[in-house]
Amino acid sequence: MPLPRVTARTAIVASVLVFLALTALSIRVSLPWSDEGWFANPAYNLITRGTFGTEVLDPTAGFRTNKLTGIHEHTYWIMPLFPLAQAGWSEIAGFGLKRLRLLSLLWGLAILAAWWRINDKLTGRYAAAVAMAAMAVDFTITWSSSVARMDAMAAALGGSALAIYLTWRHKRLVAAVLVSQALVAAAGMTHPQAIGYLCGLVFLTLYLDRKRISWRHLAVGVLPYVIGGGLWILYISRDPAAFWAQFGGNAADRGLHLNDPLSIIHYQIAVRYLYDFGMAPDTQGFSHLKVFILLAYFGGLFYAIAQPAIRRAPGPRTLMLLAAAVLVPMMAIDREAQHVYLIHFVVWLISIASMSAVYLWQQTPRLRWALAAVAVVVTGVQVGTALSRAAHDPYGRDYLPVAEYLRQHVRQAQLAIGSAEFGYALGFDGVRLTDDQRLGFRSGKRPDFVVLDKNRYQEWIPQFQTSEPDTYRYITDMLARQFHPVMANGAYKLYERNGVE
Repeated sequence: MPLPRVTARTAIVASVLVFLALTALSIRVSLPWSDEGWFANPAYNLITRGTFGTEVLDPTAGFRTNKLTGIHEHTYWIMPLFPLAQAGWSEIAGFGLKRLRLLSLLWGLAILAAWWRINDKLTGRYAAAVAMAAMAVDFTITWSSSVARMDAMAAALGGSALAIYLTWRHKRLVAAVLVSQALVAAAGMTHPQAIGYLCGLVFLTLYLDRKRISWRHLAVGVLPYVIGGGLWILYISRDPAAFWAQFGGNAADRGLHLNDPLSIIHYQIAVRYLYDFGMAPDTQGFSHLKVFILLAYFGGLFYAIAQPAIRRAPGPRTLMLLAAAVLVPMMAIDREAQHVYLIHFVVWLISIASMSAVYLWQQTPRLRWALAAVAVVVTGVQVGTALSRAAHDPYGRDYLPVAEYLRQHVRQAQLAIGSAEFGYALGFDGVRLTDDQRLGFRSGKRPDFVVLDKNRYQEWIPQFQTSEPDTYRYITDMLARQFHPVMANGAYKLYERNGVE
């Protein structure tokens, strides 16, 4: 039974307004981090100097197996479309952290629109309305849509590809194939996790329309990849050795270790979900309540799998099979289950859980009070998480004081070594700021100021004691003998060289 038109419109408007409020709040208070500096640097260079390097990163500052050869001249370690989009956006809105975050908010709106259409097509308007409302308050979606990273863009492009195909396939199959594949190709040029959307789109096409697909459709579908791949290869040809060093190093050792099943279980269950939903070892207080969100999501998933009436219905069955086709490849190339990729998983969990909730509401009236209670608890925890972050205001309380001190004290001939987000204060040209967690041990650079951020430097430097003992001794001795602390808060420790004026 479809939702009345007014009710559907009201649900969409209300969800969008709530999403805008929560995401705008997150844009204002979220702590900046290295990724927001790394990926903005080539965009800034493109609009100011016509180059595409990342000068804030020191070439010697490789991490994991990642090598940064030629990073000042060419940015090869990430897919190119996101910084290109940032450059285009900056030409319109101006360059700056919060302005770049607004671009992610727009991609977040595209995610809501895409998933409204996907769920409307496969599970009906009731489930689509519930899913859209749940996505509008979900803390992982609002966070990803409020930081200057590429995950919201990739999720929006991938979700839009599926939505376009489902919408156009009956009457305009050629256009459906061309546009949906073009969107997936764009998602792939944004982030490698888009391999999941490609697998999902191929599955959806064959599952629904394998008897209608011809060589003409195949040729049309391949065209966006030929164009996109050709342009990327043209850029790679400027310095193939740097490409293999940067991109190859960044891609290395990320896939699942099939010979270690216990590590797969640990990362894919504990790290991907439990840690981010309030059960990480360092989680305290209210944050533990986020586990109720996870229980609701997976409860809906397991019910859908166990309920024959849902499994047999064409639309819901398609949604669940499509989820598997998308998420299994994403898990396969993401051994560490990084939290920034969670947005790609949550949209599926929410959609399936919403489908289960609507089915229970319609088929089992006596459980409506329980469903309403779950909705109230989940929504309360989601909103409470956003308000808790706003109350702490790490942007205003932690980042701004350090950024302002550096802006006032680091002179043109001086150097600060610290995480790339301080490029918004000191510039991204690598002159007054260099991002190098070895603090100049390899490069020979002599910093006048050092900022140790909690997310990277404070975590990575102690690991050098085992992996790089000489680096660790250099850092600890230099900070102890040549520097004195200036400022410390929950996110940063700021040091200044003795005698610096």
